Amino acid sequence: MEYKLPPIEVPQDDPFRFDVLERQASVEAIASLLDEITGPFVLAIDSPWGTGKTTFIRILKTFLESKDFVCLYFNAWETDFTTDPLIAFLGELDQLKKNYKQKDKTLDKTKKIATLLAKRALPVAGKIATAGLLDLDAFTEKALADLVSDAVNDAVDAYAAEKSLIEQFHKSLAESIDKLRVEGKKPQLIMFVDEVDRCRPTFAVELLERVKHLFSVPNAIFVISLDKQQLAVSLSAVYGAGINSEEYLRRFIDLEYALPKVSAKAFTKNLFRRFGFNDFFSARTHSEFGSERELLEETFNALSDLFGLSLRAREQCFTRIRVAMMTTPKDYHFYPLLLTTLVVLKAAAPAVYKKYALEGGKANKVTNYLRSANGGEAFLNSRIGSVIEAYLIGARYRDYEESPEIKHYREISKSPTTNKEDKERADLIIRVTSERSFHDKMPSLAYVVNKIELAAQFKLD
Repeated sequence: MEYKLPPIEVPQDDPFRFDVLERQASVEAIASLLDEITGPFVLAIDSPWGTGKTTFIRILKTFLESKDFVCLYFNAWETDFTTDPLIAFLGELDQLKKNYKQKDKTLDKTKKIATLLAKRALPVAGKIATAGLLDLDAFTEKALADLVSDAVNDAVDAYAAEKSLIEQFHKSLAESIDKLRVEGKKPQLIMFVDEVDRCRPTFAVELLERVKHLFSVPNAIFVISLDKQQLAVSLSAVYGAGINSEEYLRRFIDLEYALPKVSAKAFTKNLFRRFGFNDFFSARTHSEFGSERELLEETFNALSDLFGLSLRAREQCFTRIRVAMMTTPKDYHFYPLLLTTLVVLKAAAPAVYKKYALEGGKANKVTNYLRSANGGEAFLNSRIGSVIEAYLIGARYRDYEESPEIKHYREISKSPTTNKEDKERADLIIRVTSERSFHDKMPSLAYVVNKIELAAQFKLD
């Protein structure tokens, strides 16, 4: 059984084989759009953190490559230790030469110009411009060292040098892209920039500026995955809270595409398969454990949807549940309903979890919190919501009859003014706590919490 899942495989010959999020239609729509664009162009793929943007980008890139597009992938978050995004871009440009076995020196020239821009070497750039060396066909490190010793100090000259250098970069990059075309390939170069929203604010902002100002050349198309809401926070950190993030981003992004919401149930079934949960439940042959799998799945889907957990957060919950499985012999109770409830609660509302699970808080504090969520009232009135509340009550008290919640529901059940729905719900909660307690099947809160706290010791990315 898996404890941490590897990235979803995206086969070169069948990009959609493991597309459990059913995003083929979105990929094909974007591919059709890019096929019609000659660039320069910046497309933003907007979706909250943890909703599968990276997997979507990988599928899109693989699909485009199968349609003869030339693509590069750049993970911004993994490279934000650099002082300038342009430095990291240079490595990806170098990858083009390796992938397509380009022998022309135009790309080398592009890299050398970009290196000067990345190092903010304006005095050197000014000297190069003055010396007429922007041809750079025979440019060497020694030449660079010689030029450093005689820097341009005048700010006007420095400005002119940078402007000239940028123009030369545009020209050289356009030539590089044009010469990378091999027989049967599309003319566009698609550059994917992933996880911009996870970068440190200054790096994220400078990356967008570099893309727009330096890579604005024919047939250069950027596909940037980001969370606009999170990126707005980065912009505020750099430019102040008064910045209009929508207007600012409009300067750099030509078109936005919001990823459609995915089927949470399909995603859960895929997690069951990938984590090997079915193997765990198949080995538990005792008749009392027969409904465990269904209870876990139903509880997990209901609570994850209620709290709006991201796909990444759901995967992390499965990791913690998997660790709890590891400590449960096949002939011992697993208590999936209570365990899953508390695992999701710990992820979505850690303070509420702590109060109930670790500090002796009452069950009604948890249910009051659930009720306050959007759709919480309907959830608690549902069968699964009522059963969850019964388990929270029964697990908290050794004698459930003494719990204030059960006393409250007995009053509701006996009152002649109680409507039919409220009476049925009260009776269900009383019956579940009574039957589970009578047959000594109500889970021990300490037993379940210990499993969760053990799983919490494992750091999740």
